Amino acid sequence: MNTSSVRRRPATGTVALWLDLKDAAAERARPERLAAMGAAGRIAGARLGPEAGVAAARRVCDALRPLHDRTGGRRGTVVLGLPSPASSPHPSPPSGPRPAPDAAGLVRGAASLADRVDRPNRAVALPANDAGVAAMEVLLGRGLPVHLATCFSARRYEQAAAAYLAALTRAHAEGRDPAALASTVAFGLRPLDVRIDALLDRAGGEEAKALRGTAALLAARLAQRAGARLFDPRTSPAWKALAAAGARPLRLVWTELGDLAPADGAPAGYTAGLGAADATLAVPAEAFDAATDLRPGPARADEEADARAEHFEACLRWFGIRPDEVVRELEGEPAEADAGPAAVTGPSRPPRDRTLVAGGAS
Repeated sequence: MNTSSVRRRPATGTVALWLDLKDAAAERARPERLAAMGAAGRIAGARLGPEAGVAAARRVCDALRPLHDRTGGRRGTVVLGLPSPASSPHPSPPSGPRPAPDAAGLVRGAASLADRVDRPNRAVALPANDAGVAAMEVLLGRGLPVHLATCFSARRYEQAAAAYLAALTRAHAEGRDPAALASTVAFGLRPLDVRIDALLDRAGGEEAKALRGTAALLAARLAQRAGARLFDPRTSPAWKALAAAGARPLRLVWTELGDLAPADGAPAGYTAGLGAADATLAVPAEAFDAATDLRPGPARADEEADARAEHFEACLRWFGIRPDEVVRELEGEPAEADAGPAAVTGPSRPPRDRTLVAGGAS
């Protein structure tokens, strides 16, 4: 990478950790330990899997309620997982097209689950697809914070941010507190690199090899830049008014990190690249102790991220890889009618300058 395009600022703040309590882990979680971890500032919140029962969800919510109250809702949120298929937007390995629940069904399911748990610090997870974003705006309009999980592109984050801003604007106009709607978007990392890297490996050659391990961090930095732009009161009059009323930006939560407990023993370095000041990382229970040692790294301002992303996507398409289709698959969206699944077909002729492919996206 051309380091002249990246400005680094001294780190401040903390790396916030969300504890992933998937499935049976929520049933086994000890409320007194969770409460102590919250009191000590070790965790920012928790995510539950779709199999967690209502009683377990209430126990976790109650354990983190003091943290939620003490921080004015900035920490201590517990994300409730919806039952399948909404809770698993990216099967691995791919299992072919799957029908996604419509927005109305998601709204009914999420509202029902939130009502049954009935705790002020709960939020409901929605899939990061078109139906999930549509349901997100409706649920926010009903006063229910949400967690969009899991997106893999800045474009999806921007779509969610637009829905979030619209809902908060209406809430503020109606005299409701926008701070009570503080919501989050999970941004997945490792699955995107795994899928893109596999396609690059099929393409073969040094040029393809040079692009491996690039997709996830580049996509994540584009999402960071989008958030900084959309939720900057200096450049957005709409957000300035909302922020003055107590609204909070739609926060990114980095998840599916892989390098805290890598399956292949090869850390991808996501925490080093994204564990900057005020970052939020979702980590599984088995990796939590290691993650508590993380310290904020220097903040980044990659002024050429947009150009690098455009070049990287052009390189992928030269190899016959359609990154938009890979993202749609991961996010559980059906393939577009006029486009087949992402595949490596290989170029028919070499590019004019092979060095553009061999390292231009590094």
